Amino acid sequence: MWAMRVNIADLQPLSATTRIPAARRQRRGLSGRVLRDARGHGIVVSRDWRTQQGRRSHMRSLTALEKWSYAIGNMPYAVKDAAFVNFVIFYYTQVQGLSGSLAGLSAFIALSWDAISDPIVGSWSDTVRTRWGRRHPLILLGGIPFALMFLLVFSPPQGLGQFSMFLWLTVVAVLLRTFLTIYFIPYSAMGAELSTDYDERTVIAKARVTMSWIAGMALPAIAFTVFFKSSDISDGRLIAENYHAYGVFSTLVAAITIVVCVWGTRTMIDRLPQSTSSVSGLSLRRTVDDFKLALTNRNFRMTVGTNLAFGMASGVYVTLALYMGTYFWEFSSDQLAGLVVPMALGTVLAFSLVARLGARFDKATLMAACSLGIMFNAIWFTGLRLLDWLPENGHPVIYPLQILNTVLGVFTIAGLQMLGISLLADILDEQELNTGLRQEGVFFAASTFVQKATTGVGALVAGVVVDMAGIAAGSQPGEVPERTLQLLGWFFVSITGVLAFIAFVYASRVRLGRQAHAQVRQRLNAQQATTAAAAVSESPPGL
Repeated sequence: MWAMRVNIADLQPLSATTRIPAARRQRRGLSGRVLRDARGHGIVVSRDWRTQQGRRSHMRSLTALEKWSYAIGNMPYAVKDAAFVNFVIFYYTQVQGLSGSLAGLSAFIALSWDAISDPIVGSWSDTVRTRWGRRHPLILLGGIPFALMFLLVFSPPQGLGQFSMFLWLTVVAVLLRTFLTIYFIPYSAMGAELSTDYDERTVIAKARVTMSWIAGMALPAIAFTVFFKSSDISDGRLIAENYHAYGVFSTLVAAITIVVCVWGTRTMIDRLPQSTSSVSGLSLRRTVDDFKLALTNRNFRMTVGTNLAFGMASGVYVTLALYMGTYFWEFSSDQLAGLVVPMALGTVLAFSLVARLGARFDKATLMAACSLGIMFNAIWFTGLRLLDWLPENGHPVIYPLQILNTVLGVFTIAGLQMLGISLLADILDEQELNTGLRQEGVFFAASTFVQKATTGVGALVAGVVVDMAGIAAGSQPGEVPERTLQLLGWFFVSITGVLAFIAFVYASRVRLGRQAHAQVRQRLNAQQATTAAAAVSESPPGL
């Protein structure tokens, strides 16, 4: 039985930048005959084509159980974000006494390792061949160890000095993020394989991002009200034992949601595309080739630029939020926990409005608007205080303004995340049209690196800002000098605003709207029919 890989045939001649040489086909395992159509363009035919065509032609809409089980699989990433964005840097600098710059350097080292591990795992994920598919085995292989790593994050050995504490945080962070890579890249790539419909992809992305935000809202709220609750004699945010208990809680939540995701999506394994590569395993050379090919796509480059800049902006915005809320605005733990309500409202607004706006505007246009939104939101509230146009902390108007600021911030961040996931799936169709290859693992490896850069850069910047502003370890709210608070506020406004504007510039350059994507799908469908007929007509005798 013969199957195929297609380098665009009748409908679009291959350009010099998208042709796949024979040597690269061999490295990718695209062995098999090369048929020629009437115009002389190549069609790579391998041995399980009918199986692949059957899976893709019989793709049905997801059941509610499948959709929400898949969406729940995004919650472990939210567990990581809740820990690293809200508490890890604060814990190591204010509770353990680690230098802010060393804490930031640790985050930068872990992020640098991601730049190596993410593309390798992405390329590997696309070539895995097992009876359980190419995604689910890796989801389990990385997911369970990832969940267990939270036990170590908040439990450093007693008596460590500055360098030893820095080394512990770095090693644990690198290990945690490596297991997260093995889990999350196949999970994300699977999302692009669930549907080929322009609007259903947004529905799936909405469900996935919504579950992530539910976890992202609930975990800090539970942390502040259960684990870090303050008393008359102590601030719960400054007690080390509280963080150990929170680490155990994070492990349980991550492990349970990973198991639910795998169990609930097991019915989709037989319908998902399988690897047609005869080569599997880790290969640095193949990884480099895959990413060079992916980067020939202009819309992919612009989308990565958008998500990277926006991710850094939102990472700084969220990572510094605990410092801003604790020292700049002097909110209590109960007030910080109460922000779960406006976070929920912002998420609900994003969930309900993104699809409606998507019916009127292209995804890239809405992403550009979200970028401007977070830039404005980072500036107006804190900027008014820096200019002395707001009353003193504790005034009845301050907390309601913080609620409004939180609603707008969550709406723009969640909205762009939903749109970015959906748009990347559309760009994968364009890439298949241009190269004949599906590169879900490679594309979502880049996406996952961008997401992790959100917390990595946020932690790096937060650590440096804390040192530069001069916030000492163990500082109590109300005791930090005014000059230090002013520096903290200006850093927050300027860094977030500049990064968000860069995201707007990139988003404005994406050229793949609803109409263009419809043309891509039409040409892909026609191409598949043409190459199928060519493969059948030239099949070896007796098959």
